[in-house]
Amino acid sequence: MKNKRAFLMLAVLTIFPIFARAQAVVDSEKVHSLAVAIAKAEGFGVKGAVPTRYHNPGDIRSRSMHAYAGQIGLNRHGYVIFKNDKAGFAALEANLTLMATGQSKHYGPNMTIIKVAKLYATGWRLWAKNVAKNLDVPPTTTLRAYFAPEEPVAPAITMHTSAMIELPTAGIVLPILAEN
Repeated sequence: MKNKRAFLMLAVLTIFPIFARAQAVVDSEKVHSLAVAIAKAEGFGVKGAVPTRYHNPGDIRSRSMHAYAGQIGLNRHGYVIFKNDKAGFAALEANLTLMATGQSKHYGPNMTIIKVAKLYATGWRLWAKNVAKNLDVPPTTTLRAYFAPEEPVAPAITMHTSAMIELPTAGIVLPILAEN
């Protein structure tokens, strides 16, 4: 009986973190914004550029012919060729979600944009600068900080104070509102 309980407890403790990690939620708008920033840094949209020709906004490489949905091939350097831009962005955004949730094999949420750039891009300095500029954050921003939910900001409260003044000549009293 004790062995069964111990085994059950071990199974729960082993499996629960897998499900908990899978539950991580990432803001899809921020994922898309990062994908667009990376696409710009990679030259996507520039006529004749590899990311544009291959519908691969992230300049994603692979060794497998079937690594991504919508993949129709690889070039001789390992760049993935997608059937359309939508499939290329979907693959890039899926990879970014793995990075943000700590499920990527190579990138983690505690990495800065600079550290990501060092692994991701050959011209990493310019890449990091461009991605950060497009996101309007410093290149030292971690993925965790970028993807962190923004704290709700309380609306500004305008205080009004009132006072009464008496006009000396007419004997009239008027309320005065002043903003602080």
